[in-house]
Amino acid sequence: MPSETIDRSRSRPVDLTAALSASGVVGTWAWSAQPDRCILDAGAADVLAGDHAIAGLPVPFERAKARVHPDDLPKLSRHFKRLRRSGGLFVAEYRTVSTAGRVRRILDRGRLVRNESGTVLHGHGIIIDVTEGDLDLGAFAEIERKDPSAILDTAAAHALACRETIDQLDNSELRLLVDVLLLSLGQQIAALSRGPGRGH
Repeated sequence: MPSETIDRSRSRPVDLTAALSASGVVGTWAWSAQPDRCILDAGAADVLAGDHAIAGLPVPFERAKARVHPDDLPKLSRHFKRLRRSGGLFVAEYRTVSTAGRVRRILDRGRLVRNESGTVLHGHGIIIDVTEGDLDLGAFAEIERKDPSAILDTAAAHALACRETIDQLDNSELRLLVDVLLLSLGQQIAALSRGPGRGH
């Protein structure tokens, strides 16, 4: 029976990709302190930078966020710079503008991680397109821990760390399981962000 379950899971990557897209998850990002560079996957590179060619490449923050709306970029940049010093939960909502002029609203959630000595070393996050939601574009602050959304943020941060660790094993089955968890967390986070009556 366990082997049948594993075999079925191997046939689902295409479905998982479709589910991620349908839920609004458009990409992921990583950041490294040494050097100070961001790495975007293909979806994030398209939406945030407007350039597929930089997917998977370490680029400066300004290059990684080239398509962020000019009215939102300064506040986003200041928020990220603060977190580069302190670490912790990264939560931001902002607009992007494509080369064709399409405006999208983005929910960007992740975490910048400190080592035991308190030095911020790296971070990871997900990009969710919430254009259809009713969001407050000024939300750049950490959410209180007792808030359900903060609990989900913490769970997502741990899941992202788990995904990074599993990548070192090159185990596709475990990666799929964590991706499914990230999908579910992303859906719940997006539902909470859209407000009462817009989730589930």
